[in-house]
Amino acid sequence: MRKRQVAVLDFGSSGITAAVGERGINKTFIIKSRAFYEYDGFQGGVFFDTGRLASVLKQAVDGLKKNFPKGIESVYVGVPGEFTEIEVKESQISFSRKKKIQEEDIDTLFDAAFVLQSKKYTLINRSAIVYELGDGRRLANPLGSTSEILKGKLSFILCSDYFIENVEPAIKNAGIMKVEFVSSVLAEALYLVDAETRDRIAVIADIGYIGSSFFIIQGDGILFKSSFFYGGGYITAALTERFDLDFLVAESLKRKVNLSSKPVNGAYDLISCDNGEYYSGDEVKEVILNSLDLLCEDISNALDEFGYNVPEYVPLMITGGGIAYIRGAKEHVAGRLGMSVQVVSPNVPLMDKPTESSLLSLLDLALEQD
Repeated sequence: MRKRQVAVLDFGSSGITAAVGERGINKTFIIKSRAFYEYDGFQGGVFFDTGRLASVLKQAVDGLKKNFPKGIESVYVGVPGEFTEIEVKESQISFSRKKKIQEEDIDTLFDAAFVLQSKKYTLINRSAIVYELGDGRRLANPLGSTSEILKGKLSFILCSDYFIENVEPAIKNAGIMKVEFVSSVLAEALYLVDAETRDRIAVIADIGYIGSSFFIIQGDGILFKSSFFYGGGYITAALTERFDLDFLVAESLKRKVNLSSKPVNGAYDLISCDNGEYYSGDEVKEVILNSLDLLCEDISNALDEFGYNVPEYVPLMITGGGIAYIRGAKEHVAGRLGMSVQVVSPNVPLMDKPTESSLLSLLDLALEQD
């Protein structure tokens, strides 16, 4: 029997990855096809060039179609955090007597908690932070438990209609009639963080090339989300301006630096670059550290906005391709924020890189839902 395969479109701040995948052994993936399509990106919840976006989406869908001889029934689209809003609600339903909790009871609990009233957003995901029974027991999944009361702290993720209106028609015009929008933030949280850790609380920052998302998850639900304009591209731009470099040369320089290195025997620290020139390691580090301080400020502001003290034992998990590969960046961020920092990535052979987190998380969620 042929394995089920899914088609996904993963939106990054600098490009869209179109992929077709199926489930491998031990929750791994078999990637049947994969292609990256550059586009102009977005900022402030607005695409820079919607015409170019439509053209790129058509190219991406045409590429996906080649893997489905009988046609694609649906495509899953990962919605970046910048285009989503989170609403957390508490809900309670009661029964006339004790009964086993069933799926329809859980659906009723969610339906009672939230009614969409905004004309600018569409509900795309809903999940539970925690359930509670009448006797006070708190559960990740109450299905099959017996109680006369079911309570829940529930998370609802809304996608801006602007995003849907600029993405869905382009995909449908390319020949795919069913488009499933899912939260990239939720997908990453569920895939990268194990259930036991999530049940306590987890803090994640997905640092991209232009934009980043910071989110806090508990259970299977997002408690809080903040997006800001920061990414590895801003560090490259700062190096370009400071040393009057071509952008690609500056990108190479950024990847060679080690923020934790010390001069040997007092020797002057120099970094060779692809243009054949040498640059002061201290000056390069200064530019990068100043930029990382801006990231720390964004994260600190997000934690303040969250409004609740995150326990000291909870680390900040960093993923994405923005800063994870810069040697010494993790240690600097940890020192500035006063919290432990971990770089997290998919636990998949040959794809265990932070740059793969968004795509593989989306694939995992699509395969679970399909």
